[in-house]
Amino acid sequence: MSFWQENFAFIKDVFDDRSEKMVDVMNKCEQAIAEVLADKIYTSAEFKKVKENFSSFAKNLEQSEVKEWLENTKETLMGDRDAKSKGDEDKKLEAVLGRFDALLPKVTDTKKACDSLWKAYQYTDELTPHMEWLVEKRVLATRDINSNSAGETEELIEKQEKVIDQLDKKRKVFQEIIAKGTKLKDDPKCPVFLGREVKTASDLWDETNKTALDRLNRLRDNLSAWERYENKRNDLAEKLAVGDRELADIKKVYDVAAGETDHKNRIKTAASIRKEIEGVFKAVDDANNIVQVLLTEDMQAELNEQVSDLKARAAVNDQIDEKLKMIDAFNGKLKTNYIVILAELEGWNAGGRKRMDELLNPTAPIQAEDRVLQTMELGEDIRAQIEIHTGQQSLWDSELAPSQAGEDSVECKELMSRMGTVFTLLSALNDESEAEAAKFGEDVKHLADVTNSTKKFAPWIQTSGEKVKAGMKKASSLGEATVLLDELNKWKVDSENMKKVIDNGNAAAHKMTMHDDADKVYAANCKSWEVVSAAVKDWITKMEALVKMWESQAATADKVTAAMSAPSDSDMKLEDLEAHLNSLKQMFIEKQKMMDSLNPSA
Repeated sequence: MSFWQENFAFIKDVFDDRSEKMVDVMNKCEQAIAEVLADKIYTSAEFKKVKENFSSFAKNLEQSEVKEWLENTKETLMGDRDAKSKGDEDKKLEAVLGRFDALLPKVTDTKKACDSLWKAYQYTDELTPHMEWLVEKRVLATRDINSNSAGETEELIEKQEKVIDQLDKKRKVFQEIIAKGTKLKDDPKCPVFLGREVKTASDLWDETNKTALDRLNRLRDNLSAWERYENKRNDLAEKLAVGDRELADIKKVYDVAAGETDHKNRIKTAASIRKEIEGVFKAVDDANNIVQVLLTEDMQAELNEQVSDLKARAAVNDQIDEKLKMIDAFNGKLKTNYIVILAELEGWNAGGRKRMDELLNPTAPIQAEDRVLQTMELGEDIRAQIEIHTGQQSLWDSELAPSQAGEDSVECKELMSRMGTVFTLLSALNDESEAEAAKFGEDVKHLADVTNSTKKFAPWIQTSGEKVKAGMKKASSLGEATVLLDELNKWKVDSENMKKVIDNGNAAAHKMTMHDDADKVYAANCKSWEVVSAAVKDWITKMEALVKMWESQAATADKVTAAMSAPSDSDMKLEDLEAHLNSLKQMFIEKQKMMDSLNPSA
């Protein structure tokens, strides 16, 4: 019996044990390879342990004696064994040895990778403190800040400039380490994470510098905005004071030519003041919008309130415009409504004085009845002028009189004096007229009133009668119809006033002892007036109906036109549109009938 046969069991145990140990070494070696190649960033100290662990297992694995011993021992040990036993052992050993052979290239590649990884981890160890420093500077450059004054902004600028200065001093060192990392990552054996780390470092450096400079620029803008805010706010206060003075200086000028010139000049001045105030206010508001970004909530509210107050004061522009509109209206009324009528009153006074003198001292003999009539007419004219004067005085007191200091000019006093003189002369004439009328008997006075009313009525009824005979005018449009209706309403008012005139004459006639003739004249006048009045009322009724129909037709036409021109924008249904069209046709027919029915003659 041979040695191997006698010690088969022992040798088989040794064979199996060494085979299992070889498998264990391969397992640990594969685990070590996985740790080396793990997608994880080690410190250089950590990777040193991983590398040493891998190297130890790789060294054990690369010892080929175990492999050779297993192959030789298997041949000897299984020499006399049956084919089945040999086949099983061959398969087991082939699996182990095949795994061994496959693992060796991985070990070789991992050894090569270890060198690049070792350099990479040494680099990341070197990079880490620089990154920590850079992150710290980024935090300083981007931290939340507040500034409630130019002084606080200056302090923030100093701090930001220190951060940028530190970045500038570190620039060369950081660029060198980035360049070193770039060179390492260009090695084909370089691990992927190194490229990410280099890019992260480069991006963080660029971002930190950009953010720091952006913050510095915005702080400088903030400081500039504070300076503009303070300067422009003071400038605005001066501009507003100019506006206030201009508002107070706008006054009524009672010299017409000078007033118009003054108004034109002040219009230009107002435009200049508005432009300056609005321009400076915009600068203040823009500056406030910039400084608001860094203000605390309390200061935001305070500055916004300041700007709101300035905006409210800037309303002086609108106040100036409104006052200039008032002055423009004043100039127009003074020129056309007051001075012109004042001159007319003065001219009438001269004529009235002359008429009174002719009545008192006639140049030719005059009938008693004519004398009474002329006296009564003069009295009525005087009272009419007094009424005009009263209206002018009311206009003066309510709209034209001085309303602020400095308006009581020489021209103003002259106008007041002229109007006072007019009233004095009118009052004197009125007193003389009443005194002269008192000399006549009551019948004579009443006769004069009757005659005077007849004289006023006669020309009016002649003109009105001719208008009635000519017939009602026809309108070709809504605008013309509206104008005709206004004319008819005015004619109606005149008609009613004229009826009062003849009624007053009739009342005066009934105060006379004998008034038969006057009654006949009054009756004839009333009959003529009734014809005119009836025609006027009838025409107004017809014209009102026509205008109403025209307006309804125009409104319906607008609806139809809008619906047809933009169907998608209209909510009108088809059946409603058809109804409107039918209504429009019917209104057109009715309108034509109305126009045809207008009586062309009385």
